[in-house]
Amino acid sequence: MDPTETVPDYERFEREQIAQDRDRQRPDTVEIDEPRSREVVTSLLEAGVVEPIPEQEVLQHVPSGKCFDSDLALVYFHEGWEAATEE
Repeated sequence: MDPTETVPDYERFEREQIAQDRDRQRPDTVEIDEPRSREVVTSLLEAGVVEPIPEQEVLQHVPSGKCFDSDLALVYFHEGWEAATEE
């Protein structure tokens, strides 16, 4: 017997609605390209969320301590980190 068959319809509907709401609240990182990632990194530098480490030629994500040599990788990481800390 399929376990979903034992769940009442209203509970299934409610779970689907909650999942859809969660999906709408998550940032959409698919749209980020290199020029946009540079803009985001610049704003993160200005906010103090990211610091350059010139000797290693990387940017450090201050709250996590992780280092990146790619603006795009840093932006993807930061957006995921923000989403995880908001939940």
